[in-house]
Amino acid sequence: MKKLFQVRSRQRDAETDKRRVGSIVQSIDAAIASATKERDALQSRVSDARDLASFASGTAHDEHLTREPADEKILKEYELQMENGVKRICELNQHIVSLIELRDLSSRSFFHLLQSAQ
Repeated sequence: MKKLFQVRSRQRDAETDKRRVGSIVQSIDAAIASATKERDALQSRVSDARDLASFASGTAHDEHLTREPADEKILKEYELQMENGVKRICELNQHIVSLIELRDLSSRSFFHLLQSAQ
């Protein structure tokens, strides 16, 4: 005689679902934290570069007329690095916004599972 077909208990199914969805939300949270950490560190470095560029450019109103070529090269490099940093900060801000939206969507879609997980 064959054994009767059985499914797992509802409780076990609910626990499996919670773990599955919970791991997704945790991954999204980790991605948000990572992008935020990168952005914050980059903002600090861009700010430092801005300070260095300001110092290197001098304070006299006509200093740019007598600046040495080597100093001009350094200033151009600071400017390029700051531009690249600002672009990356903007990208990271968009990533963070998108990841937060994804987390919020996941939370809304699986609200019943996530609430019972707490």
